[in-house]
Amino acid sequence: MTEIRFGTDGWRGRMGREFSFRNVRRFASAYSRFLTGRLRIREPRIFINHDTRILSRRFALETARTFSLHGVMSFIPPRDVPLAAASLAIVDHEMDGGVAFTASFNGPVFNGIKVFNSRGAPALPSTTTLIEREIKKLPEDWDLPRQYPDKSRIHEIQPREAYLQTIAEQIDFQAIRRAGMKIVVDNLFGASREFMDELLLENGIPIECIHSYPYAGSGKVIPYCSGETLKDLSRVVRETGARIGLATDIDGDRFGVIDHRGVFVDANRVVPMVLDYLIRVRGMQGGVVKSISSTRNIAHVARYHGRKLYHTPVGFKYISDMMSKRDAFIGVESTNGAALKGRAIIKDGILFNLLILEMMAHEGKDLQVLTKEMNKRFPSLHAAEISLKATEYRMERVRELMDKNDGADPGFKPAKVQFVDGVKWIGDSEWLLIRPSGTQKVVRIYAESPNRSRTRELIQHGRGIIG
Repeated sequence: MTEIRFGTDGWRGRMGREFSFRNVRRFASAYSRFLTGRLRIREPRIFINHDTRILSRRFALETARTFSLHGVMSFIPPRDVPLAAASLAIVDHEMDGGVAFTASFNGPVFNGIKVFNSRGAPALPSTTTLIEREIKKLPEDWDLPRQYPDKSRIHEIQPREAYLQTIAEQIDFQAIRRAGMKIVVDNLFGASREFMDELLLENGIPIECIHSYPYAGSGKVIPYCSGETLKDLSRVVRETGARIGLATDIDGDRFGVIDHRGVFVDANRVVPMVLDYLIRVRGMQGGVVKSISSTRNIAHVARYHGRKLYHTPVGFKYISDMMSKRDAFIGVESTNGAALKGRAIIKDGILFNLLILEMMAHEGKDLQVLTKEMNKRFPSLHAAEISLKATEYRMERVRELMDKNDGADPGFKPAKVQFVDGVKWIGDSEWLLIRPSGTQKVVRIYAESPNRSRTRELIQHGRGIIG
């Protein structure tokens, strides 16, 4: 029997193998028991969302059927919507939680389940561990009897307009329109189509769109925002002479940026600029939350402006939880994800793409110029990350490192060593992090330093440490 285990970003599996309709029913039954039994909610109300992958909507409908037979009320949008829109609906309609079928950056043959709490935020391990226990209580040969759903417990809900209105209240579209920038939007066949693009068009901002239809196989593109997967966007930006290209991943929670040269600008470079803009120009108040794998320039900007800085393990569920407990207005992770504090604290690729546009419009400069100006005020840092197969030997090495007595050499004299979600050696101007992925069977190595060649050396040191 397939073990259903929630990692850093939910449970994922290959469709037709571990991710099957039977296992989806096992999850839905266990989650229902968690809600009605452990939480003692008499008639739980759950939002069910999905991305554009093949079978995602059918998985969502099968979950609703299973919920209905366990006394759980389901609310499903008429089509896939960005995760931020779903989270906002959970909060606005006072639901008890949510479920989303998506595998984020995994290939088209994978699918997955993310669980959200009543605040619209990703569920913490304290919740998902209890759901896993409920799953294990089911007999090995368990399956839901074939029954018609209780349709009185399945409802359609449209979160689109409330979400678009919330975004409209946070963005200066007038400034973007006045700037007259040529913009290309890449929806990557995902849930953000007819959201960010229509927001811009409805505000009189002309754009060119690509990959703006749901295609379950995702074409030749893995639906994740990286330099490798945004080659089409890069080409169109160069061919059209656009000032910027903006992308969102398949479920809309991550963003991707291509500058006017067709060069991918990763989150570790663009987010510190946005953070500085939000504090310096917008006057936003509060502290800053960052994951341990994100750029040190987040800390430099926060401290420059006298803001408190909070660190979390990798995983947006920890960032969201920290933001809800502290006086922090923004949360940032290294994998192109960020959130502003609002009714729902959730990563939002659409919002941050639009904030980047607003920043460029207000400053009257392209990203290349803004980056150069940023490097005059703060250190120019270069980050890198690789993933290695989690062999038995490598996982044993990670466990040895976590025992704190290994004495491994990171390639520099660390001022501090952190044992939070892996091992992080921190120097005066560089750092190295080794951690096992909570989502995939890989070990990740991250590094950052003032120049690219040194960062590559640090990555190689990391490889040498774990073999």
